[in-house]
Amino acid sequence: MVIPNTLPTSVVVFCCDNFRKVFTILQPKVMSTMGTRINDLQVIKVVDGDTIDVVLDGKEERLRLICIDTEESHGGGNKPVTNAGKSASEWAKNYFKENNGSLSKVDVEFDTNDPVNVCLKKHRGNYGRLICYVHKGEENYNLRAVSEGWSPYFPKYGRSREYHKEFVIEEAKAQAVNLTIWNPETNQGGKTRDYTELIPWWSLRALVVEDYRRHGLDSGALSVRIDYEAIQDAAKNEQEGTVLCDLQAGINKWTSGGALIFAGSKFHKFNLWIPNIDDEDKQALVRLIETRYAGKGRGYVYVSGKITEYGRNRKPQIVLENISQLSDFP
Repeated sequence: MVIPNTLPTSVVVFCCDNFRKVFTILQPKVMSTMGTRINDLQVIKVVDGDTIDVVLDGKEERLRLICIDTEESHGGGNKPVTNAGKSASEWAKNYFKENNGSLSKVDVEFDTNDPVNVCLKKHRGNYGRLICYVHKGEENYNLRAVSEGWSPYFPKYGRSREYHKEFVIEEAKAQAVNLTIWNPETNQGGKTRDYTELIPWWSLRALVVEDYRRHGLDSGALSVRIDYEAIQDAAKNEQEGTVLCDLQAGINKWTSGGALIFAGSKFHKFNLWIPNIDDEDKQALVRLIETRYAGKGRGYVYVSGKITEYGRNRKPQIVLENISQLSDFP
């Protein structure tokens, strides 16, 4: 049930030397939404600013908090460790700590209103983590992190269905007053992230996901992450199909005279195979993938063809023969 609410005003002050202007911004107050919730889960570990562990159904679950991406506090990945990342991790640990030193209980909210059992399968990322919002009491932690400048709004894998406007508003307010990651002094003397490059790229990918939500689903296009069981069934029966893939990593392996693309994830194995790359059509495929979709490109692409099984583990794949199998449209 959605509880209607009014739009209270908040005042933001912008200062420039002795010149001061006061702007009134209409800010929607976050109350009940339509996302499916699981209440009263015990936090057992705060990993960093955007990842926590909880107990769910008697077992440990790792949550990757949706629509935020705090900077890194630990090395080992391809993102730089920054002062802001270390501070965000400490802030999160304090946020989820109660006065007696114990960790909080939280409510988990998913970005759709599907039944709980569906959400627990549908809202999992490439590493098996649950993708969700977390509420502590009446407060949405994800929004709080953006409002205090610990994270930008992160729509790389799709805009928030429930809180898109709120995220945009909170990010703009944090930028306007140079909070945390928006203040150059935060990471001064250390590594930084270039949001002038990242945010336009995330926004491009978000638009592609919006197109999939509006048109791709109705067209019957399958998502590697959401529809993996259907893709496996199609492979067993060698059916024709269209699959939405994320080719951000580009060509992963050159082998046996061909190019191999890992278009799935650790938990959702799905490959694209380009044989005979010396062929002119295959070279055109490789160029298109590397220049349009890989790296800071569109990432997502609809891939059509016969879905078959490969290898001893019978994983699904599509063999690519020409560029007509790739499309920006479902």
